[in-house]
Amino acid sequence: MSIEKQLQDIEQYVIELRRWFHMHPELSLKEEKTSAKIKEELDKIGIPYEAGFINSFHPNEKEYSIIATIEGTLVSDKKLGIRADFDALPVSEDTGLSFCSTHEGVMHACGHDAHAAMLLGAGKIIWENKDKLAGTVKLLFQAAEEIGGGSGVNSIINELEKTGGLDNVIGIHIWSAIPAGQILLKDETIFAGTGSIKYLITGKGGHGARPDLVHDPIKAACDMVTNLSRIPSNFYNVLDNSVVAICHFESGSLGNIFPDTAKIRGGYRYFNPGGHIDIRRAIHKVAAATAIMHDVKIEVIEDAEKEVLAPIYNTPELIAPARELVSNIDGLELCAQKTPISASDNFGKILDKYKGFYAILGAGKPNEEIYPQHNPKFDIDETVLIKGSEFMVKYALNYFN
Repeated sequence: MSIEKQLQDIEQYVIELRRWFHMHPELSLKEEKTSAKIKEELDKIGIPYEAGFINSFHPNEKEYSIIATIEGTLVSDKKLGIRADFDALPVSEDTGLSFCSTHEGVMHACGHDAHAAMLLGAGKIIWENKDKLAGTVKLLFQAAEEIGGGSGVNSIINELEKTGGLDNVIGIHIWSAIPAGQILLKDETIFAGTGSIKYLITGKGGHGARPDLVHDPIKAACDMVTNLSRIPSNFYNVLDNSVVAICHFESGSLGNIFPDTAKIRGGYRYFNPGGHIDIRRAIHKVAAATAIMHDVKIEVIEDAEKEVLAPIYNTPELIAPARELVSNIDGLELCAQKTPISASDNFGKILDKYKGFYAILGAGKPNEEIYPQHNPKFDIDETVLIKGSEFMVKYALNYFN
């Protein structure tokens, strides 16, 4: 039976898996049932796996990542990794889907449900064709990607290194802003680098009727939001696309009380290697100047757990054969986009260790309004799921040739 026919036979299986994951989303470090479902499917297929790793940032938390191993019957020392993440986001779903989230306030709003389903589908077909495989394929199911830094990924790298690591590694990310049926295979930088920062503003509170007698942390925090947004154009290399954003603001208890403190939290994105150094320097300058203006104290607290992630780099010599492969997949074509995407992903930590690439699979529904990743209405065209699995399968089988 041809690979295409085998894939056709499991298309509904992959869709049903995606829908199960979508209905049962779990936040980072809480993916117990999701991990159990993945292991259950691996057991059904017969693929051996390892789990129960140590999370270096959260040693007291359970680690739900899984590494499954498919050894080809043909002799070779080559090892290829294929990675998919599977955690969800703290978002209340508003899609109206018949299989929407059953967990209030938690949603697969980034496509990780699709990633896990596609990799399980690909793993099933690769396993059934291991007699054609001259080497080893590692299926890397990664937990806790959404909280960034090394969570979920450091443990995978540590386990891989115990057995000699990988020669190369690939991954696919679903993307609603790219039309379904297109795949972006871009040389060099594809995703932005990122860092996460918290800001604690401490002033002196008082009565809402006498702003002249207080050191208002709310006004200082508001100015911080505005001043930080000026960094990309005024205080950082204008030739490197960058973002400095505040997405969380917390302060106050009543409408007539100036509080003592305000807390804001956000992050930054950049594409040039080392760009985080200049951005962080500018952030500290903005904080110092804003503190003087409002006579408050502003602490810039870099989130150690989320550590700075470098931009994701696609190895050009591996992208070239991947592009050629697309012509052998019906219903899939290369995306013409030349620019990188300003999202970030800690898959880059694996790519820092082993050469490889991140493919971006378009999943925007035709003739429908497109909602971006992390939006409560985010959804995908499910017809692309089997195309993602097919790409993984054919890349793996061709890789060892």
